[in-house]
Amino acid sequence: MKFEELSIHPKLLSAIQEIGYTELTPIQEKSIPHGLEGKDITGLAQTGTGKTVAFLIPVIHNILTKGIQGIAALVLAPTRELTMQIAEEAKKLLKHSEGIRSVPIIGGTDYKSQNKDLEGLNGIIVATPGRLIDMIKSGSIDISNVEFFVLDEADRMLDMGFIQDIRWLLHKCKNRKQTLLYSATLSVEVMRLAYRFLNEPVEIQINPEKIITERIDQKIVHLGREEKIPYMTNLIINSKEEGQGIIFTNYKANIPKIVYTLRKYGVPVTGISSELDQKKRLRLLRDFKSGKYRYMVATDVASRGIDVENIDIVYNYDLPQDTENYVHRIGRTARAGRKGKAIGFCSESDYVELEKIEKYLKQKIEILEVNEEYIQFPAGDFQSFIGGDSYDREKETHFKQNGKRPHDNDRAPHKHDRNRKRDKRHTSHTHSTAKDSHKKKPAAAIQEAELFLQKADSVLSSEPKGKICKRPT
Repeated sequence: MKFEELSIHPKLLSAIQEIGYTELTPIQEKSIPHGLEGKDITGLAQTGTGKTVAFLIPVIHNILTKGIQGIAALVLAPTRELTMQIAEEAKKLLKHSEGIRSVPIIGGTDYKSQNKDLEGLNGIIVATPGRLIDMIKSGSIDISNVEFFVLDEADRMLDMGFIQDIRWLLHKCKNRKQTLLYSATLSVEVMRLAYRFLNEPVEIQINPEKIITERIDQKIVHLGREEKIPYMTNLIINSKEEGQGIIFTNYKANIPKIVYTLRKYGVPVTGISSELDQKKRLRLLRDFKSGKYRYMVATDVASRGIDVENIDIVYNYDLPQDTENYVHRIGRTARAGRKGKAIGFCSESDYVELEKIEKYLKQKIEILEVNEEYIQFPAGDFQSFIGGDSYDREKETHFKQNGKRPHDNDRAPHKHDRNRKRDKRHTSHTHSTAKDSHKKKPAAAIQEAELFLQKADSVLSSEPKGKICKRPT
C-alpha cells in the first residue's frame, strides 16, 4: 500500500513525499487506518518496523484536521535518545504544517531552554516520564488538554520502573480522546496497562520471526573467545558493505577496547556507553547518523535510540542472553523494507544463548566457515590496548617462529559443525612459561581495571582523522 492511497491531510502527505516514503511497512499498513479513525491501538512491533511513523501520522493528521491549539499530543518514550529520535521524525513530518511543532522534554538539559521551547507551543510533546513530571509539578507544562497519548516501547518503560509515572500521566490527561500503545512484547504488565487505560483497542501484531527470516541474512561464526576481536577486525576491514554497521556487546567494558582496536586499523568507529555523559552520547549518535562514523559499538541498553536507515550489517560480538534482544539487535538493519546482514560470534560460553535464539526463531542459523587467515590480526602497525583480546607482539612473533597460535587450545569446540575437521595444534612450553611469568596479582588486576575505565572516556571521545565514511548516494 502506498502513502498516497491514505486519506491524510495534504500538508502531511507533502512532507511524507518530500522525505521519500512511498510504501507502507506492515505495521504502518495495519495501524494507520485505525489510527486515522481515532481508535485506540495496541501494537506489537519490533525496532525497525516503522512504528514511529505508524503512530505519528494519525496524530499529526488529526491535529491538522481538527485545528487543535495548545499541547494536543503527548508521546512518552523510555530513553532520552529515543525521545530525540521521535521528536526529529515528527519535525520532518510537520515541515509543511505551519504553526505546529514538536518539542522534546528530556533530562540532562537545562529547564530554562526547555521552558523557552514550550512558549506558545501548538503540537506535540515527546518526553521521558521523569523530566515531564518534574515540569508538570513546577507548573511549566499543562497536559490537561492533551487529546492524543502515545506510549512507545511500553515494555521497556515498565522494565525501567516507570509504571507509576505512566499511570499518573494518563490520569492527568483528562481530555484524552485516543491512546496508542506500542511494545516489542505484550507482557502481562503491558496488557494490564492496556486493559486499564485503553478503550476497546485494536490489537495489531507483526511477527518478528517472519521479518527476520525474510529480510536478514544471518550467519554464525564459531570461534574461541580470544579469536573474536581479530576475526571481526578482519571481516570489517575486508568488508564490501557500503553502508554503516552496529557492533553489539553484552559488556560496556568491551566498548572502548573494540573502538580502540578498530581505529588502529583505520576504521571510522565510535561507541556509546553509560560511562559517557548525556550530551556526549547524543553528539556521538548525531555524528553516526550523519555518516562521520561507519560503525557504532554499543550495549543493548545504550543502543536504544539508534535509528539509522542505512545500517547494512550488525555484528554480535557477544550473543545476547535475552532472545528478544537478538531480534532488537539485528532489527537495526533491514529497515523500511530493505535487506540486511547479521553476523554473530559464538564461543563456548555462547552456546546456551545460540540454542535459545534458534529455538525462538524456529530455525537454525547458517554457520559461516572460519577463514583461518582472519584468526590473526591483519598486518599493520597496531599497538595493544589494556588487557583482554588485544594484540600481543610477543605472541605474534611466537606464531611466526613456530607456526602455532598460543590460543589454539582455547578454541571452543565446534558443536554445530562437527564434520569440519581441523588440524590439532599444541601450545609450546616456552610460551606457557612466559605466560605464567606475566600473571597479574589481584591488586594489579584491580588497578588495571580502574585504568581501563579511566581510558574508556578518552578513547570514545577522541575523533578519527578525517571523514572516512562514505554514505551511498
